[in-house]
Parts: sequence; C-alpha cells; structure tokens
Amino acid sequence: MDTPAHLVTVFYAEAERLAQYLDTLPPDAWTQPSACEGWAVRDVVGHLTWAVEFYADTIARGVQGDTAMLPDRPPGDGPELAAFPAYIAERAIAWRECEGEHLLATFRTRSEQLHHLLAGLAPQDWEKPCAFWRFVGPIPVRMFLSLIIPELAIHGWDIRSRFAMPASLSAESVPVLLARIPRMLEWPGVGILRLDAGAPRSVRYRFALTGAVPGTYDILVENDTARIAPVDEAPPHVTFRCATDIFVLLMYRRLTLEPIMQAGHLTVEGDQGLTAAFDRWLKRA
Repeated sequence: MDTPAHLVTVFYAEAERLAQYLDTLPPDAWTQPSACEGWAVRDVVGHLTWAVEFYADTIARGVQGDTAMLPDRPPGDGPELAAFPAYIAERAIAWRECEGEHLLATFRTRSEQLHHLLAGLAPQDWEKPCAFWRFVGPIPVRMFLSLIIPELAIHGWDIRSRFAMPASLSAESVPVLLARIPRMLEWPGVGILRLDAGAPRSVRYRFALTGAVPGTYDILVENDTARIAPVDEAPPHVTFRCATDIFVLLMYRRLTLEPIMQAGHLTVEGDQGLTAAFDRWLKRA
C-alpha cells in the first residue's frame, strides 16, 4: 500500500481532513497557540500552504528536467541547516500575512493543485530528481510524498490537540510517519534523541506497539548515536508499551514520557534511570 498512487490518495485525504477541521474553528482560534512551539494556528496553516506550493513548483520543474533552485529561495542552494528553522518560520509568517482571511481558501486551492499534479504523473516521473536544500541534495519526486504527508498529519495534530484531547492521527498516515523514524533518529545534530555527554555506551529501548500498525521496534543508543536496530534475542534494558500513534508522537517530539505515563497511555518496564535519560533526550532543544 506504499505505491505512489496510494500515497497520493493519503496526501489529499490528510489535506482535506485538515481543511474541514479548520473550517469549523471560530475566528479567534486562529490566533491561539498550536502545539508547534512559537507558532499560532494561523502560522501553522501559513507554513503548510507555503510547503504545498513549494513542493508543487519543485516537482513541476523536476519532471521537466529543471533542477535549478527556485527564485524565491535565499541566495545559493537554500538555507544552511542551522538557519533552516528560522527560514521556515519566516516563510510561514509571510504566507499568513499575505493571505490574511483567505488563508484557508488558498491552502485548499494549493492542495488541490498539488494533488492534480501528482495524480497526473507517469510511472517514470516518480524517480526524476528535483532540486532541494543543500544539506539534503536533489531528491526524487516520490520522496515528496513522504515529506508532505507527515507535514500535514503532524501539524494537523499540532492544531487539533490545542482544542480537544486526545487528538488522533489518521490510520492511513501512521505507516508513512513510521517509515520516516529510522532516518529521523540518525539526523546529525537534530535527530529525535538529543544525546548528552552522559549517554550510556550501549542501551536498548524496546517499544511494543498496539493498535494501528502494531509491531515491535528497538532503539539502540550506542556510542553517542541512536538508531532503529533489529529486534533480536538481546533483552531490552527498558520496554515501553503503548499505542502506535503514541510512539509516533513521541518520535516526532510532540509528547514526552511523564505526562503520557501519568495519563495511562504508556507503561514502562526496566531501569528507571535509563527511562529518565530517554525522556531527557526527547526534551532537549
């Protein structure tokens, strides 16, 4: 079910799910803080509107063989990694200021345009390279689906969770979100777990997941790195048990351990010190 055609359907369903929810919010809700730190609801929607248009422009150019950087990016090949969060925030605010009260309508229009573009691609188009950020390099068209679906799903949660809890992730988005976690763990300097000097030399954390996409995942912290490791006969030092969407929200740094343990959404077995270390690494900026 991870074919491009299926993922295009998931993308558009996520966009529509969010748009329909936003349509129910009163005007004053748009200025309320979201769960994305420092961003109001309208900033999140501005970011997503920009992202959808950015991906559409980049893909359209790449399919035609044009991998030159887009003219509205900073000079060179785009922002460096350290400056990236500030640049993304700047684009989000610029979009919501420009669109004003038309922001939701523009988000819907841009999502429909990207959906139309993706649905019309030929099989050979999915591997064509597109320009991207310098610290990533060119990426094939198909990878944009694994970027935009998490953007919509996680930022949609950022908005919904401010007004009603528990806020859920769609079952269709969860497999896509899970698939990105191994790479996100290993991002240098900005990975999911921000290890500190006191990180143990080798410790295995096991997540036993239930609900949508049940399974078992081991995270191995070893020699100042963290990665998904095969679930083998080696016993874990700590075992967490929770629903899959709780695990996803932990790995996308939307939740931390103590509140969800107190709420009964996660249980833990094993070394308390190692559990506290995992929570600390999730919280580090």
